[in-house]
Amino acid sequence: MANDYDVKEILDQVKVRGYFDPGDFPGLSLPLNQYHELMQLIKKHGYLTKTVSDSSTKPTKKESINIINSLRKGVPPRSIDVSLFSVGRGNVVERFRKDLKAVENDYPSARFMNADWGSGKTHSLLLLREIAFRSGFVVSIVTLSQASCPLYDFMQVYHQIMWNLRTSDERDQPAMENVLTRWLQTINEIGQERAKAIIGKLPQNLVQSLHSYHESVSPLIPDEGKRLSVLKYLSGDTISSAELRRINIKHRIDSSNALNMLSNMAALFRNLKYKGICILFDEAESIHSFAQSNHRDQAYKNILQVIQQSTKTKCCYFFYATTPSFFDNYFQYLPPKAINSNDIVELDRLGVKELQKLAAKICEIYAISKNVNIPSDVLGLLKRSSLDPTFSETIGNFVRRCIAVLDDKT
Repeated sequence: MANDYDVKEILDQVKVRGYFDPGDFPGLSLPLNQYHELMQLIKKHGYLTKTVSDSSTKPTKKESINIINSLRKGVPPRSIDVSLFSVGRGNVVERFRKDLKAVENDYPSARFMNADWGSGKTHSLLLLREIAFRSGFVVSIVTLSQASCPLYDFMQVYHQIMWNLRTSDERDQPAMENVLTRWLQTINEIGQERAKAIIGKLPQNLVQSLHSYHESVSPLIPDEGKRLSVLKYLSGDTISSAELRRINIKHRIDSSNALNMLSNMAALFRNLKYKGICILFDEAESIHSFAQSNHRDQAYKNILQVIQQSTKTKCCYFFYATTPSFFDNYFQYLPPKAINSNDIVELDRLGVKELQKLAAKICEIYAISKNVNIPSDVLGLLKRSSLDPTFSETIGNFVRRCIAVLDDKT
């Protein structure tokens, strides 16, 4: 039986996933002129087209089990591609893609996402991470909180950025050491002369770090202490003067030069065939809830520093996900034009159709995880629950309720 879809609805979903797969639209039926229009738009935006038989668009049983176990807790899985069960978010995704392209062309920037609590902020950031991975970026997601990574401590934030760096092929392992190892492999591939030309454009401290790391992993005389000192230095970790001398570095990384070092590291990544570094900040709690006013003041100063230096931090893109309370209060601490409307993208709550699609995707993944068929009346029950005009449930609670129903009915 054919289902009714319009071109805009399909294109919005294609923007989220990054490709067009007819299998995502069961019973798809479009008039010939609309089908041609859709294909032209897909080609114009550079999206891939996958066939309905391409199994890579569906999660494996193991992935499905992990997805359901995470969603049962109301949180998205961090080690699995969340585009497998993403709906909506077309405006955020489209803006994000354009920004990444600008960074690739040496126009770095900082962007803000305004999201109500419970609207799917963390899931959206994980979706953007997937897009950045596919675009060839090294990505770091940093959750900001007073307990683990307070925004008022700039070096702690820098430290988390560096240790949370991930690549698309190793999403569960810190990327920094792997990138350094890859650099050593690249030297052998491109030769010493080409390597010297690349190094010649980097600051002396970074060059010396690369040299010390190279020495530390020598198969003839390995030096584990030196290797760890290099990693501590580059990550902005606390490092003693003796350790600095050991790797022949004169100055520590601090809040005055951290963003510059980040830019230089991103430039190094460019020579390893990455497009740059994408930093996604997830605000776990409102800055305005900080107990001490001096911490609140410093947190806003640090944001201003990122904003002001973002256009100079080449090969880097900063994306800060926050809540309306931030924008209600920031004008008390930041210059009036520090953030303009063009710097902000809104994350709207999912509508009825989107919630119904989400319920259908959850059913599909649940069926794979349990190797069962989901009765049509169960899916109908889940879809009808989103029609309530008083519906104000958070996305996490909606997802948990969907899985509770599936657990009960299957």
